Amino acid sequence: MSKEMAAFFDKLAPDWDNAPQEFATREKLTAMMDLPPNSVIADVGCGRGVMLEHLLKTNPSKVVAIDISGEMIRLAKESFSDERIEFIHGDLYNAALPALDAVIFFNSYPHFIDKPELAKRLADVIKKDGIFIIAHSLSKEEINGFHTGERVSTLSVPLENAEAEAEKFAEHFSLSHFKDSEEMYFIKLIRR
Repeated sequence: MSKEMAAFFDKLAPDWDNAPQEFATREKLTAMMDLPPNSVIADVGCGRGVMLEHLLKTNPSKVVAIDISGEMIRLAKESFSDERIEFIHGDLYNAALPALDAVIFFNSYPHFIDKPELAKRLADVIKKDGIFIIAHSLSKEEINGFHTGERVSTLSVPLENAEAEAEKFAEHFSLSHFKDSEEMYFIKLIRR
């Protein structure tokens, strides 16, 4: 699956739209994350780096920008040279990661199909009291609409309502708060 996923996003990378019209929504989402200064943050499925400028405003000590697509990582590197960013072309499940204060999935979460395995991996890399964020700059219905069709549906799973998604991680994480609206989809969980 990971090779198919990488090939799919490598092909999309040159024409990927970083949606400048959603800048204000991304700013709101970042504020809702309430990330402490000096955090070590992972931006999982970072794509071309659309969230990096927002995450850097939180004054992190480090942002680990990770993506399975080498082409997405290459293009992100061309746009960002901040020394606090470490780019990793790799798979979240086996990449060498530091202990993390926060893990952000911005517009990438539906592509992590095995939620029990994801929960286990996140529990391993996120520090106690660390933050796990699922965020989308569109509504659940719009996101699910993008993930239809034979090719894409094999590489993603639809979003459920925020409380149902949070429940998938309840063994290791507590739900802090969420917003499931026409403007955005946001879940914040805390590592127990």
